[in-house]
Amino acid sequence: MDTQKFQPVSRLRYYIIALFGILTVFFLLAGFTDVNAGLSKVWLTQNPLQKADALVILGGGINAKTGEMSIKTEERTLSGAELFKNDVAPIVIVAGGKVGKNPYPEAPAMAELLMLKGVPFESIVQEDQSENTWENAQNVIAITRANNWKKLIVLTSDFHTYRACKFFREQGVDIICRSADRNVINQHTFKRRILGSKAVLREFAANCYYWLKGK
Repeated sequence: MDTQKFQPVSRLRYYIIALFGILTVFFLLAGFTDVNAGLSKVWLTQNPLQKADALVILGGGINAKTGEMSIKTEERTLSGAELFKNDVAPIVIVAGGKVGKNPYPEAPAMAELLMLKGVPFESIVQEDQSENTWENAQNVIAITRANNWKKLIVLTSDFHTYRACKFFREQGVDIICRSADRNVINQHTFKRRILGSKAVLREFAANCYYWLKGK
């Protein structure tokens, strides 16, 4: 009787230990290799680059204590600055607000970095109200329609392109989906590889969540 009573607990403990072991091995591999770069390609959606009415750069996180942008936000923003210099669009929309209890919105930090890289203030539009990718799409499309823009380049990290561009296309606007250049910053350190792998796992969870919701 007592043995049967405690079997579910023992089984649950086994699963927790097994999961912890799998995650430990995964993050050790991720820290010392570029496994996350390969995993990122699973959701990669990319279209040939064309000129558009506006270039949309999606935020990818900001430190709640320091206000410093994440590696992914920096990667996307720097890639966007390079695209702007190549004259792909006259306007850059930086999208990202305060996420949860984070006091720092992403868009102003992204706009500041763009200006440091030579993008004129008057060419930048800030969308600083969204808390997730779905809201990014809703709010940016509202700006797009208000300005009668017809075609957008949506720029984000490789692993984020599938979900992000799916949400944007559902709004009925012509979208060119582009992945940020991973080489604009050095990602070959243990810490940055770990952070990149965590981002990939979060995206996997997000894709599962929205799939269950039917989005």
